[in-house]
Amino acid sequence: MKKTKFLGIGWKSKILIKRATAYISINKLVVNGCGLKKGQELHSYLAEDGNNNKIVITYLNGKVDTNKFKV
Repeated sequence: MKKTKFLGIGWKSKILIKRATAYISINKLVVNGCGLKKGQELHSYLAEDGNNNKIVITYLNGKVDTNKFKV
């Protein structure tokens, strides 16, 4: 597993449910700081850390080689 560099920015997210879809919010300051635009795709993956806690890894720039994650 690659090392992770924390940038000192954190935020809380709320889970919003509308019909059959659940949404997770991202702080607007993070969206603006990363230059994200409405409708842009983000890639997220479910993983576990060293303590078996479930974590979500999201690429905020939307640039990732998704083929390397396929099983």
